[in-house]
Amino acid sequence: MKIVALTSLCVDIYPEKDKVYVGGNSLNFITQCKLLGCKDVTVIGAIGNDRYGKLIENHLDKLKISRSKIYKIKEPTASNKIYINEDGDRYFKKDSWNGGAFDAFRLSENDWNSLTDSTILAMPAGDPNLKELLNQRNKNQLIVIDFLDYLGIEVIREFIDDIDIVFLSGKEEMLNELQELSAKKGKMIVATLGAGGSVAFFDNRRYYQEAIKVEKIIDSTGCGDAFQAAFVIEWYQTHDIKKALYKGALAAKKVLSFIGGVQ
Repeated sequence: MKIVALTSLCVDIYPEKDKVYVGGNSLNFITQCKLLGCKDVTVIGAIGNDRYGKLIENHLDKLKISRSKIYKIKEPTASNKIYINEDGDRYFKKDSWNGGAFDAFRLSENDWNSLTDSTILAMPAGDPNLKELLNQRNKNQLIVIDFLDYLGIEVIREFIDDIDIVFLSGKEEMLNELQELSAKKGKMIVATLGAGGSVAFFDNRRYYQEAIKVEKIIDSTGCGDAFQAAFVIEWYQTHDIKKALYKGALAAKKVLSFIGGVQ
């Protein structure tokens, strides 16, 4: 199993706490894969030649994740200002996101060629390389795309034909439509529902997983990325949806107990 995450690398800035942590969907996802015991993991993306980029390099070195596909470009490392409410839920303000190197980075032909023997490719749907990834993929790869909480069902419809597992942060009122789309396209769709747990749609069936209780939620940042990593690994190994949902819930629970997407 060779897992590659593309290409969201950033730092999460907590202005109210005066703290900075490494993050980004792809960095969080590949970190969780490594912590779950996967050995052949790679992350591809770009950082700036700045102190934030150095934090990302140090994190990857600490986990012994190769930096051979981390490129330094003439843009600042992407950053996201995160705020946390009394319930531990994160939220953003209009000026929170600075895309920097993430927005500017495009994979080269050599990068795409290096992915041909990968078994699992994971990417957030807001990635500027998404369309090319879906064009370059091969039939033997499991393509996992996170549509987050701000890209609606119409955007999922646009790309789902070339995706194997769709993840999103969903709402109860979307579930019937998501199930219909999953059944029509023959694809797996997995929606996380916060305190409502998670639900997976496959073969016109609906699978529920309750959220695992957390004594105190500190920060919800990165819990979706952890969920996805654990779900994908379990699904790839066993094709057991119920078990994959449970493993995802366990991974999410751990991340809710500390500040930032990864420790």
